[in-house]
Amino acid sequence: MLDIEPDNTPGATLRRMLMLLLAALVMAFGIAARADSVRLYDQVGVEGSSVTLNQVAHLDGPSARALGKVVLASLQEGQAEFTVTLDAVEAALDDAGVNWGLVSLRGFNACRVIRLSSPPAPVPDQGQAFAANIETPIGLSTTLTLRGLLEQHIADRASTNLDDLRIKFTERDTKKLDIPILGRSVEVEPTSANTLGRVPVVIRLYDAQHIAETINVSAKVQRVLLAVVADAPISRGEVFTRSKLKVRECYVDDNAVTPITDPSSIIGQESSSSLRAGQMVSARMVKSPIMVKRGELVDVRCFVGGLVVRTVGRAAENGSRDDLIRIHNDAGGSRGEDYYAIVTGRRQAVVSTGAVPKAQATTAMADNQEQGATP
Repeated sequence: MLDIEPDNTPGATLRRMLMLLLAALVMAFGIAARADSVRLYDQVGVEGSSVTLNQVAHLDGPSARALGKVVLASLQEGQAEFTVTLDAVEAALDDAGVNWGLVSLRGFNACRVIRLSSPPAPVPDQGQAFAANIETPIGLSTTLTLRGLLEQHIADRASTNLDDLRIKFTERDTKKLDIPILGRSVEVEPTSANTLGRVPVVIRLYDAQHIAETINVSAKVQRVLLAVVADAPISRGEVFTRSKLKVRECYVDDNAVTPITDPSSIIGQESSSSLRAGQMVSARMVKSPIMVKRGELVDVRCFVGGLVVRTVGRAAENGSRDDLIRIHNDAGGSRGEDYYAIVTGRRQAVVSTGAVPKAQATTAMADNQEQGATP
């Protein structure tokens, strides 16, 4: 019988140390929920001097929304504009102690922040008539109908210029609104929180301090902007290319819709739905292409200080760039430990050092399921 001496060469010893280190990392990381997202807007308007994360980005998921009050900048007195870059947001979230294993950062490279000026407070004057809820007084020399007053009120609520809106009334409502209001006090009361789409409003006309007339109308409000549209039919799952996209004037009637304004921001990504020619592309119609498919072997890198440990695992689920996916450690056979890694490229991933330990993640998954969330 032959005695085989153990391989004690320096190279073999180093390999054993790296395998032990990788095994320790795998045991340390457990099941974690798919990362929430922070998507930076292209342009926003703010009031006041402080610029917070929830003003400049769409926050998806509880971990992302918990960061909404993080202050990114403070505007100086007289400063009308400010640019918040994606790098600045990342640095601010680092300072706030964000767990990058639970939150991903994406969107535009920079967001233009415009400071909205406060309208002047009304100054009582015997020669002026006022409209309640409208802060700018109406002078006697002004030719103004009830419709014009209501349209300006709708624009103020939408925090935009009247020229950027398209407002329509029914023929019946138009007749009600086509009356002068000089010398009368007017109260405008929206009856819903909508600023786009169907906006119902109650208008009260006063004589002295008594209600003389109550008018109920409904406006159809759309925001006018330049946005990306499909220049030709695009199938679900098809990759966006510049030849199939163009920019043109669009009308948006839903605050929940985030239009794409820069074609280059979605080139190479996939359509999550079928689009007809001329249809506007919104953020929810765009998804990153699958970089890792379930069952594929994935190159996984673990960063520990200045040391990089590289191994191969098998993907247990599909994943796009920046997704947190489950990886099976084939080295342990069918009983090998699963761990989570962040997709960085085609069949490439890195171990998330911010992943949640298995016991905590199991509790989080149970909480999500009780609330109807997808783990």
